Amino acid sequence: MKLKYSLITPRKKYFFTMFTKVWMVFIFSIVVLLNIFNLFVIYKNYDFKNTAKEYGLERVKLEKNIDNIDEKIGFILRQKAVAEEIYANNIILKDSMKNLFDLVPDQITLNKVIMEKNSLVIYGVTPTKDAYNFLLAAPLKSIFHTSNTIFYLTDKGWYNFVSTNKIINPEDFL
Repeated sequence: MKLKYSLITPRKKYFFTMFTKVWMVFIFSIVVLLNIFNLFVIYKNYDFKNTAKEYGLERVKLEKNIDNIDEKIGFILRQKAVAEEIYANNIILKDSMKNLFDLVPDQITLNKVIMEKNSLVIYGVTPTKDAYNFLLAAPLKSIFHTSNTIFYLTDKGWYNFVSTNKIINPEDFL
């Protein structure tokens, strides 16, 4: 015979109730999701470091490239300045030559002209020394600091001359 002390039939008791199991699954799911998120953050951090290193190397390459381009630009600018100076000197030389030829009278014939920065050497033929001295020597002496002329008598009675004219720079005395 069985004794019954209860009015209801006994139920099985589980160590974990359904409510506890739900909470445990929820907590386990959260822990797994947080670990997955942590692994994702670690991977992204590693990827970010690698990308930062690559960008750093690329930045160094670009800086070297910029330096090379700056050197090339500087070289080109120096060439441009030299070319502009040559062009300006050519214009000045052209004007000087035009002025020189305008200065030479019709009686005097020029054979050769050597023009340098501070000197002018003229080779030519003149009918007389006086024609040269009055028509060409006077203007040359007003332009140059020193002017020396050597005359050679030709077979026809005219004079070949070599006129050396110089401008003295104050820099030459330093």
